[in-house]
Amino acid sequence: MTAPVLSCYIQCMDLLIKNATIIPMTEKGYSFNGSIGIENGTIVSIGTTESSVKADTVIDAKGMIALPGLINSHTHLSMTFFRNWQDNVAHLHDWLTKIWPIEEKLVYDDVLTGSLLGIAESIMAGTTCFSDMYFFAPATCEAVLATGIKANIGLTMFGDLRSSEARVADNWLLLEDYKKRSDRRITIDIAPHALYTCSGETYRYASKFAADNGCRLHTHASETKKEVDDCKAVHGCSPIEYLDRLNCLGATTYLAHCVHVDDHDMDLIAKRGSHVIHNPSSNCKLASGAAPITRLLDRKVSVALGTDGASSNNSLDIFQEMRLAKMLSSLRESNPQSMEPYDILYMATVGGAEALGRLDECGTLEIGKDADIILIDTDTPHLTPLNDPFSAMVFAATSSDVDTTICRGKVLMRHRKLLTIDTKKAIDSAIAHWSDITERP
Repeated sequence: MTAPVLSCYIQCMDLLIKNATIIPMTEKGYSFNGSIGIENGTIVSIGTTESSVKADTVIDAKGMIALPGLINSHTHLSMTFFRNWQDNVAHLHDWLTKIWPIEEKLVYDDVLTGSLLGIAESIMAGTTCFSDMYFFAPATCEAVLATGIKANIGLTMFGDLRSSEARVADNWLLLEDYKKRSDRRITIDIAPHALYTCSGETYRYASKFAADNGCRLHTHASETKKEVDDCKAVHGCSPIEYLDRLNCLGATTYLAHCVHVDDHDMDLIAKRGSHVIHNPSSNCKLASGAAPITRLLDRKVSVALGTDGASSNNSLDIFQEMRLAKMLSSLRESNPQSMEPYDILYMATVGGAEALGRLDECGTLEIGKDADIILIDTDTPHLTPLNDPFSAMVFAATSSDVDTTICRGKVLMRHRKLLTIDTKKAIDSAIAHWSDITERP
């Protein structure tokens, strides 16, 4: 298809990106050369822009690919502190026994510092929106507010009903205030951690609270075989079926991992319209397994990508997740054609927007949507010759190829330089906090 020729009715705009190879993610295999016009944070033209149009700022994107901003649909952002630490573990549950004691030492300022570091890494990797599940959620909101990125912030729940009600009482109004101040960049989700850390009453409460307050529900599910076996031993069914009994599956639910799901589980996820977040690096590192993504997609389940926390990955790089997701799919199904590169790129953009309830604002490059855009510099040896741009983005591109990151029309990074975060200060602060954390009794 050729580029659309669109007349721009705004004769002067905030930002014009010209001469880009545009992958709008609106149709499989569709790309074209053209321009993107941005006004008040919104895409107002895409295609061929009239020469009479003027812009306050012009970015010449010759030799670059313009993509929708990538979406990290499951992470624990400020676990950046635990990167490259406690890596020699037997499995997820062994790893958690090492992580939980030091997490108990964290305070608000630690999470603020870890979040700023994680956001810096995310922006540099082309991520414009992430979904977080962690402690001291207001601290992460503060970091999001200051840096210009988007986020679904999870009000995390652990333990029994009384503990969960206390967490809501302590945090809900403050989180709602951050949401109002963010001009739609922040949304608040309810995030019961997992069936092995939360009671059934907590999950029922989370489901009702989410429905009453227009939230999405974000939880871990069927990550390990042990989790599934334990759930069957206690409740007589799989975690997915148990979540359904607790009224926690639905179109506004997104489930992290879903590695150990059988046909009945997958059919149930599809029937309820829930979303699955694939975390291939974390699943491999902790030997949890490879999720049956192709079989979920065959059932029309919406699938997105996540990095999980930097402690179990050890990065926040969605480009790595795309490449690994494609490789694992081919290996698991013994079929290199089980998924196309476009399908993987879809999970990192459109699929993420669907899972986080943001498809009306991002995930694709279209007129009327937020200007969440990244520019990939293809003038590098490892991307030459480009041939198929979709394959290039999934198999060959790296996060260091991201030249420019834009969220809601605001340039957050240009020529690899962060514009809303002092990189050195973020690094130095994180090092100082980690040193202090490790010395606490």
